[in-house]
Amino acid sequence: MSAGAFWVVQTLQKNGFEALFAGGAVRDALLKRPIKEIDIATNARPQAVQKIFARTIPTGLKHGTVTVREGGESYEVTTFRVEGPYRDYRRPSKVTFVRSAAEDAVRRDFGINALFYDVAKRAVVDYVGGIADLSHRQVAFVGDSQSRIREDALRMLRAVRFVTTLNFELAREARKAIEKNAKLIRKISSERIKQELDRIIASERVSVGFGTLDVVGLTEHILPELHELQGVTQPRNLHSEGDVYAHTLLALEKMDEGFDLPTRYAVLFHDMGKKKTRAVRDGRVTFYSHQTESAAIAKKICERLKFSRQETDKIIWLVKNHMVPFDVAEMKLSTKRKWALHPYFADLLKLYAADNAASLRPSGKPNREPPGYREWQRVLRNLARQPEMKKPLLTGDEVMKILKLKPGPDVGKVLKFLEEKKLAGKIKDKKAALEFLKQKGTSVLN
Repeated sequence: MSAGAFWVVQTLQKNGFEALFAGGAVRDALLKRPIKEIDIATNARPQAVQKIFARTIPTGLKHGTVTVREGGESYEVTTFRVEGPYRDYRRPSKVTFVRSAAEDAVRRDFGINALFYDVAKRAVVDYVGGIADLSHRQVAFVGDSQSRIREDALRMLRAVRFVTTLNFELAREARKAIEKNAKLIRKISSERIKQELDRIIASERVSVGFGTLDVVGLTEHILPELHELQGVTQPRNLHSEGDVYAHTLLALEKMDEGFDLPTRYAVLFHDMGKKKTRAVRDGRVTFYSHQTESAAIAKKICERLKFSRQETDKIIWLVKNHMVPFDVAEMKLSTKRKWALHPYFADLLKLYAADNAASLRPSGKPNREPPGYREWQRVLRNLARQPEMKKPLLTGDEVMKILKLKPGPDVGKVLKFLEEKKLAGKIKDKKAALEFLKQKGTSVLN
């Protein structure tokens, strides 16, 4: 815990109030994990907290939360509370402030998130068996599992997220309750679902996370397109790992910390179109144009789960073009350079490598490296030594002046022509481009 956090707790105590570190910060401290957010629980009412501290933000006074600013950091201070009946499986109809941490603990979601730390006593305070859950490395609901889920159905996804990120197991009762109530996840907003999926897909155990989502019955309600890949068989000589679903989970395993969030989703979505495009021709299983269909499905998922426009554009581009690197041997130099200069191309190669590593040979071993991978790396290295490749040789105004053209599509055609020549290594700089146009004139448009 930070010095600022201890100061906030001790200041509350000096003013006659009980104050304890609460929730995830205590859990992560006990697990010796990095502490990202520090929450403080107290019997002080929000108005009292505002009076005690000079710099506060009324984050959620209705729910008892005040953010205290100290030393450039923010600390959420929340009054002990219990919650009234929930509406729409997500939000309580009312919040009632209470005087003790014991009452507060029983309204929390999981035992591992209902722990407190008493600074004065230097002791962990556990009212609901959270220490036992930590020792057994399990995620269990506080109290009755079904009641916790029916209060807030998002807790089902949160349970899977903690299983994934903490390398824990779902407690037996928690798993049974989620299986029974999985369809309630449809009551939760797309934005909240995506927030949890983001955390699962960004974890080091992403395939375990998505596998668990499917086992407990959540996948068919939030990502039915992924669930439907089960049983979509592939040629054994190219995919001994199994069906498209198995291939997708294995590809997720092949990601490392260098994969950003959109690229991770592109790995998840890259073969979504194989179910629709699967065909058997002359005894061979084919998936012609599956990348195009996969991109269309990815777009629908992104729209449904409210991905940002920037995320959506990148995901669709990566999925649509994930087969492009295979064709490197048939490409002209200018074409290779054109692809390699795209801002998403480095991430396309990461997707390409994960896809290849998840495509197992009949022996059960992956290919050592994707076909043409070294050639793409060579192209990228050469381009890195030629920064001028990223800049246009001439501007539209310069083209119009030399060729005496009016604004219009012909200017764009000339610029595209020059770009092709540059990428092919036939025109190297601005001077050469000017000389070329002076010699050729408008014949370049023919």
